Parts: sequence; structure tokens; C-alpha cells
Amino acid sequence: MSTRELVHSMIDELSEEQLQALIILLGGTISKKNTVKSVRGIFSDCANPDLIPLEKDAWERAAAEKYEHS
Repeated sequence: MSTRELVHSMIDELSEEQLQALIILLGGTISKKNTVKSVRGIFSDCANPDLIPLEKDAWERAAAEKYEHS
């Protein structure tokens, strides 16, 4: 399945409310003038710099926590 087909199938499963929220979230950030590099950093303006140190090794900690209880 191509990326385009995957996106279309995902969008088809959204409710009208979810689709409106997606449009608001994207808010015109993806346009012809945006490059892939700039699109990757769209939400960096929303990041809380105080939380960045907590992200280090977050995936490893979450996986360890999930599987130590199994």
C-alpha cells in the first residue's frame, strides 16, 4: 500500500469531528512553500523546553515498565 493510499484509508475512518480537529491541528502548516525539513519541525514551537530532558530514554523506560509486569 502506498503512503497516499494509507493516508486516504486513515482519513476515511475518521468521524467528522475528528476530521475537523485534524484540519485545525494542521492549520495550513502543510503548504507548497513548506519543505519536508520545515514540516518535521512544525510543532517544535509548541514544545516545552523543560520537558526535553525527560524525553531521554523515555521509550526504553516505558518498554521496561510495560514488560516487567508481564
